[in-house]
Amino acid sequence: MKDLNRSGIYLVNPNGKKLRPLDLDPRRVNKVAKVNNEFFKFGKSERPLRDRYKDYKKIFGDDVNFEIILNINDINKLREFEQFASSKLSQFKISNQNSTRKLEWMKNITFSEAKMIILKAYKEFNEKI
Repeated sequence: MKDLNRSGIYLVNPNGKKLRPLDLDPRRVNKVAKVNNEFFKFGKSERPLRDRYKDYKKIFGDDVNFEIILNINDINKLREFEQFASSKLSQFKISNQNSTRKLEWMKNITFSEAKMIILKAYKEFNEKI
């Protein structure tokens, strides 16, 4: 069973068509990418996932989908897997305006496709260990 009180991998996306900034910090709000329901973020949380979920609720309000994909307690394994899975999703990643650095936010992929890629990557990752 997936547990919000543990660390792990998640997918998140805001609801609605209105574009909203990824960060509400006044110093960056006009520099960061803006996202809506067409965008998903793949990420890891070394803290309890409930804390990460609260972070997104501060940015997007209650109008956000947050799904735990995997709970991984071993922080080193979590970090390694996040990098491994991230490489499998790189073709979908977006960049901030005026930057070429890829973010963990993605477009042109569905939630279920991203989830499937992550779960397949986890199986592959565990076979290599």
